[in-house]
Amino acid sequence: MIEQTGSGIDEGSFPLKIFNDQDIYDAELRRIFARSWVYLGHMSEIEQPGDYVRRYIGEDPYILTRDETGQIQAFLDSCMHRGAQFCTADKGNTSHFRCPYHGWTYSNDGTLQGMPKKAEAYQGLDPEDVELESAYLDTFKGLIFGRIVDEGPSLEEYLGDFKWYLELILDPTEKGMTVVTDAHRWQANHNWKTSADNFGGDNYHVFATHQAAEETDDLDRGPWKKLPDNRRGEFNHLACTDNAAVSYQITNDRETYMGYPDDITEHFNSDLSEEQTELFRRSLFYFGTIFPNTTVVHAVQSGGWGGPWAAIRKWQPRGPGEVEVISWWLVPEEYEDNDAFMERSHRGWESLSAGGAFESDDLTIWEGISESTKSMTLDIRESKGNMQQGMDGMSDEVEILEDPMHGPGEVTTNGGFYDERGTRTLLSSWYEQMSREETGANSGEQ
Repeated sequence: MIEQTGSGIDEGSFPLKIFNDQDIYDAELRRIFARSWVYLGHMSEIEQPGDYVRRYIGEDPYILTRDETGQIQAFLDSCMHRGAQFCTADKGNTSHFRCPYHGWTYSNDGTLQGMPKKAEAYQGLDPEDVELESAYLDTFKGLIFGRIVDEGPSLEEYLGDFKWYLELILDPTEKGMTVVTDAHRWQANHNWKTSADNFGGDNYHVFATHQAAEETDDLDRGPWKKLPDNRRGEFNHLACTDNAAVSYQITNDRETYMGYPDDITEHFNSDLSEEQTELFRRSLFYFGTIFPNTTVVHAVQSGGWGGPWAAIRKWQPRGPGEVEVISWWLVPEEYEDNDAFMERSHRGWESLSAGGAFESDDLTIWEGISESTKSMTLDIRESKGNMQQGMDGMSDEVEILEDPMHGPGEVTTNGGFYDERGTRTLLSSWYEQMSREETGANSGEQ
């Protein structure tokens, strides 16, 4: 199935079975999640020494914390004595983590500080031999990424040209974005790749999945009114880089800026380029995926249900046909104390949640994909899915752009509607990782 995926990308096909297969999933945990830069959290979640949150790399539980010196750390939630977990809460503040089983106590920098009866039980133990297992960490624009092994590109190299779009999406103002309240979390019965692909630029599904919202006439569409109904596609763009894809909608009006208050121009980040600022001024929404399982959104809701708001999504794998969805709400720090803005922003974030109008449409379909793709029929017949939109002879509406305002990615108009390069980009990254040998014990040194 791995090789079938790789050989089919240029032809626009892939084996449907990869969306729910136990052997594929087990290999993904070692070949993808152990080696990729995986989003763990935002700097604003652990601002003070001792702050911690519990997060995952693949299915491995990690404690993301700021130690007493202010350094960011991420430790496997597993005592080095018998493997017991320290955390029973998802977040908190502490200077030490104490094992509930035998009482081994670690500082929040991962070093062993003490244990019961050490003089009697462990006289010759070297504390450095039992330090907590730590992830390799790096950050970009407030985002904290971690990986298990020390091999492959740096985070900056991994993000590549997509950094240009991340700066625009998650750092448009001088003070930057901050996470508000706790993340939404819910379980769903679909494969992590299904939702990562959908948020990697798939607007084509809107015609069918969200038809009810599209056909509703009595909604206040806010800045979306600036788009002519019969020409929306040409204002939609899809930008793809090596490991990521993002769809975005803009207008010709330079005072759109995603429905933000007019004074947003007073807060623009001076580090943004002229092209980034111009694109933000005309923006309505962005949604994209960084391989493997991190999604970024910044939008004003097209159905009139609030915004603007930003969100970071993590499609946390829980099995070949199960996922935990984690959604963080972010706003520019300049507006955090603006009650009217925060109410509208919160409504927008909630509209794209487990109880939101759009998500409730998606979840049922995604679960159906998980159910059908574990079938014996697809396995026996080696059935292929299709991702040929945008390829030669398929989509006359797709045009390649070479306008600097749209950044360094490969960009097409009508891209989110009629170009499946987002899917092909993410599957290319999947194939690249899955076709390599599994990571072993000696792949990196800590």
